[in-house]
Amino acid sequence: MFLLQSDELLDHAKDIIHKDTQHHKLSIDLTIAEIYQLTGPGSLDFGGSEFSPAERKVIQSEKRNPNDEYGWWNLDGGTYIAVFNEQLQKHEDTLAVLSPHSHANEAGIITSTNLITSEVNMDQITINFQVPSIGCRIKENARFATLHILAD
Repeated sequence: MFLLQSDELLDHAKDIIHKDTQHHKLSIDLTIAEIYQLTGPGSLDFGGSEFSPAERKVIQSEKRNPNDEYGWWNLDGGTYIAVFNEQLQKHEDTLAVLSPHSHANEAGIITSTNLITSEVNMDQITINFQVPSIGCRIKENARFATLHILAD
């Protein structure tokens, strides 16, 4: 397998907010469209018949000034789900690797790296993340994750 480079990456992603900022030689930065807070427990079992996702509620962003184009999410410590603006195009024989953007790491966000195969539903790209007890402010469309794509 090898990392897709440059324009080949763009063949696998759509709805990029600002290509010149988000598109790099070996990656694409993903931007936040929505944030959900986990509000209740999920359930896991071996066979899946008793599976239920964790309950969640959407968190509304707030504009700092009435004339601002974009708002901010003022998050307290806790567990959240980020939904990205960008989407993946289905392609066989590829593996997408979603990792936290360096700015998210430096802001104290804790998240994992996700592997996305062609069998996964590509309607939305999401990632679970943890905000430290001191909180974090995230602006709408902030670059939050980095996408790399491996191909055969």
